Amino acid sequence: MADVSRGTDVDEAVLLALLDRLLPAVDDLLPAGQMGMANEVIQLAGKQNRFRGLFSKAMDSFVSTNPSFVGLSGDEQDTAIRSFETDNPSQFGVLLDISYIVYYKNPDVHARIGWESRPPQPEGNVMTPWDESVLEKIRQRAPFWRKA
Repeated sequence: MADVSRGTDVDEAVLLALLDRLLPAVDDLLPAGQMGMANEVIQLAGKQNRFRGLFSKAMDSFVSTNPSFVGLSGDEQDTAIRSFETDNPSQFGVLLDISYIVYYKNPDVHARIGWESRPPQPEGNVMTPWDESVLEKIRQRAPFWRKA
């Protein structure tokens, strides 16, 4: 069990298995649970207001609906996840959203999908140099305001 800010517990074994099924291995990239993302998911759930409380409730609901989830085969886990999604779409959405956020922040995932993991500035979003001539007409106009 892990503390998710303010004393909320999450079954890490279930979370790891759930992450592995939601975000499975792709070529040489491990499934999300095996990439060590569970702790980051738990931390993010405790830090962001939009997930606080919702994540732990969704996990509690998932575990109570699927108490033997970790021991199921992969196909059985997929069936359990699909059933949970159908019966609890908003809770499933919370689990999926937070999983995706953490997964797609990972540098290994960035490398796999060809995403550049750098800030947009100073190297990105190149702007064309400022063209002063665009102000020429305005500069030629007489002021249309009064001095205060």
